[in-house]
Amino acid sequence: MAQPAVYLQTVDRALQVLLQFDQAHPERTSSELAQALGLHRSMVYRLLTTLERRGFLAQANHRGRFRLGLKLVELGNVVLADMDLRQATHPILARLARETGESAFLTVLSGDESVCIDKIDSPRPVRVSLTIGGRYPLYAGASNKILLAHLSPDTIDGFIARGLAPITPHTITDPARLKEDLAMIRRQGWAHTVGELTPDVAAVAVPLWDNNSTIVAALSIAGLASRFGEDRLPMLISMTREAAADISAQLLTWHKT
Repeated sequence: MAQPAVYLQTVDRALQVLLQFDQAHPERTSSELAQALGLHRSMVYRLLTTLERRGFLAQANHRGRFRLGLKLVELGNVVLADMDLRQATHPILARLARETGESAFLTVLSGDESVCIDKIDSPRPVRVSLTIGGRYPLYAGASNKILLAHLSPDTIDGFIARGLAPITPHTITDPARLKEDLAMIRRQGWAHTVGELTPDVAAVAVPLWDNNSTIVAALSIAGLASRFGEDRLPMLISMTREAAADISAQLLTWHKT
């Protein structure tokens, strides 16, 4: 089989080591793995000790034997939480897009950026859309600022200190003004922006909370700014908040079962 153009042999071998552990073989020695993989024992041992250092493997009760580590459990929980979140959100995203006529999005925090993990595009011929997997700055746009607003004060200060480059003429780049805006978002429980990330595009966003009162995502709608006027904005905010409450109730039900 042809190898891909970008290929890291050491990483591939480390993954091969992890894949040798299963229900039939919960523990392995370096000799067993070397024989199974056709690799030199010293190389396998280096891979094992590196994976152990990072928590992907752990020493078993019997000396010289390894088992899978808790780091894999942590990563699995991240995947399951994301799946639960998207499963709980998707039908409500669809309802929100249908009832408001605007595109609906689910975004989560990833380092200094947000990532869109699900969306339902507006049924209107002229609509706003994001790319699933797309990454966006936290200081511009309603959903991004919802996520930023609920970080710790020290984290917000550190983020701002790294710089606020203008994206559009309406992007807030003054640190004091941005912090005032984030404080208001926390007080009122929602964010509304116009043209901060994309010219002539408005958005409304609200936080999604887990059962520990920790923000896990932002739920938002976005569309042409002309459709987010004062006559329609209160209704859009209310509908988005109702959708978020329905999602939170669904997540709480799942976590209890």
